[in-house]
Amino acid sequence: MKKKVLAAVGISGLLMAGGVLSASASSSGYDLFKTAVKKTHNVSSFTAHVQANLKDNGKEVYKVDSLNVVNLKNDASSSTISVNNGGTSSKIALYSKDHQNVVKSSKDKNYYLKQEKEHKAESKHEKQKEELSPAMQKDVEAIFDALTKNYQNSITTKDAGNGKTELQLDLSKNQIPAVGQAVVSFFLKNIDQQKEHMDHKEFGSLQFSDLKPQLPQLKNNISVSSVVLKGQVDKDQYLVGQEAVISVSGDDVKGVHHDLVLHLTSSLDKLNQSDVTKLDLKGKKVVNVKDDHEGHED
Repeated sequence: MKKKVLAAVGISGLLMAGGVLSASASSSGYDLFKTAVKKTHNVSSFTAHVQANLKDNGKEVYKVDSLNVVNLKNDASSSTISVNNGGTSSKIALYSKDHQNVVKSSKDKNYYLKQEKEHKAESKHEKQKEELSPAMQKDVEAIFDALTKNYQNSITTKDAGNGKTELQLDLSKNQIPAVGQAVVSFFLKNIDQQKEHMDHKEFGSLQFSDLKPQLPQLKNNISVSSVVLKGQVDKDQYLVGQEAVISVSGDDVKGVHHDLVLHLTSSLDKLNQSDVTKLDLKGKKVVNVKDDHEGHED
């Protein structure tokens, strides 16, 4: 369950996990950031508004806007997602509860339902793996502190009003850790293989590969030129707002130069007070999706 929290808590948590955020804050800001991430990670429910857009040489090639309601206590979630990918627009609704996943696309009148079988022993084992003991949590924090040691004075903090504090980190090309540069370079060089993995995921007219941005396959001179991160912590020390602007440049397989700019924003609301509205499928055309994803049956 905690994996869902990290995913929705969002940008800063993902960058931390990926090794890109090897810089954090001034001493006080750094401590506030860590406290907010840990506290937000433990919420039982939330509503997250996530937006992203990608520009290639100044032209917007991808845009997504999603509203996500997650109730971890009830193991339920729902999302409405709007995507514009290379000029093609799609809207998708997702619902998950009681081991049922439902997908509805604006391109299709059908509701695609997949019933997952719960293996109790495996489920219990997975939950145990996701929960870290206090000792393990302390070790993970110590490792992160060591990785960020040389950058902990890089974040600025300021009063954002209404009891909120804004944290900001600007990293130039020379400040971005080598591991971050290497991860991004590897990802972009192998983007074609990642797209191939998604080509087989589909629900009727909806193919998940259509929802991923069509990134150019960069080959040479790849570098992360700048990273700007912002976080907003409320008076209760929850991380309720995040923003990231990541600039990457490089040459594709044909030698064409690309300047890519990814802009991400995330805001959390209704912490510990969000509930997922039950999806009523009565009167709807429901298509049951096979577990093996090789097709579907009515």
